[in-house]
Amino acid sequence: MKTTLSLFVLAALLNVDLVGGTYASDVAAVSQTLKGDVLKIEGEYYVLKDPTGMEVRLHVDKTSQLEGEVKAGEKIEAQVTRNGHAESIKQNHQ
Repeated sequence: MKTTLSLFVLAALLNVDLVGGTYASDVAAVSQTLKGDVLKIEGEYYVLKDPTGMEVRLHVDKTSQLEGEVKAGEKIEAQVTRNGHAESIKQNHQ
């Protein structure tokens, strides 16, 4: 139940169309900026707490461009695709 709720929250934050089909080229072409505190890192996933208090799970892999070494507890700014993949992550010192 918690996983399903998390997926719907992420979809709402990223404005993903869960009913209609979305083509991969459309998904990759659109990204948005997310800011938050890194709560934890679980393998290829970073769990953020955004300014509204929502937890967001980002997929991070070798294609993601990281500025510096990101650790739990740090504030970051990430460019994220509509499917939750982090294209780039940098530390946010605000």
